Amino acid sequence: MRQNLLAVMIGSALLAGATGASAALLNQNLSAPGAVVVPNGDPVLYVQLDSPTGNGRPDQNFESVYDAYDSEQADDFVVPAGPDNWSVTQVFTPGAYTNGGIPGGPAGPAASVSITFYADNAGVPGAAVCSYPGLAPVDNLGSFFVDLPTPCVLAPGNYWLSLQANQDVLSAGQHFGSTRSVVSNAPAVWRNPGDGFGTDCTGFDTFTNCFGDSPTDLLFQINGNLVAAPVLVPPAIIPTLSALGLLTLALGIGGFAWFRARHSV
Repeated sequence: MRQNLLAVMIGSALLAGATGASAALLNQNLSAPGAVVVPNGDPVLYVQLDSPTGNGRPDQNFESVYDAYDSEQADDFVVPAGPDNWSVTQVFTPGAYTNGGIPGGPAGPAASVSITFYADNAGVPGAAVCSYPGLAPVDNLGSFFVDLPTPCVLAPGNYWLSLQANQDVLSAGQHFGSTRSVVSNAPAVWRNPGDGFGTDCTGFDTFTNCFGDSPTDLLFQINGNLVAAPVLVPPAIIPTLSALGLLTLALGIGGFAWFRARHSV
């Protein structure tokens, strides 16, 4: 049964070789939502920055000793039907750091971030469409503005966006992506494959099922450009002959050659 864990310490783990240091990892950031300051960038393709709650959940790739706590959250968006594809060049995701339950401990920054765009699979993230590991963001206290090294071109359809902080808790605390109280499209989802947080959400599931929260979404913005979809030219149709047709053609050619040979003398 999934547990409703509200801003409690869910366990501690000792770092091998450390001098008795431990990290009490939190599964929720209860800090008040801060003002969302959006950096200037490319044209906005999709925006979902209203109604912030600030009560994010972990979205972090921890150091190896804490791999059981590695967590990821994702939210969906729609590329509308039409003649154009989206060429995504930038992503903005509000968030915040905490000290990871370590009194006086550090709170950020992340070493890097990883961004993944997933195809939709019956209302949850499916196969990865574009994946960008280890990017250096413009980091404003845990809110990330990221330039993609190559555009992610998306045809019309439903997709999911995930951003995960690559961050060691003992040297940089924890990161939490910010949430919103309004749900657009499907609710946001979260997963913790190693189940270190004890929610049973080892695969993507809603915040309601994982934590008992009200349905929620994530705050994010996608920038880029509209690009014309490639025109698909149907392949040329080359007539083919059946075996009987080939035999008839061969006999016809042979007969014509015989006729010419008989009458050329």
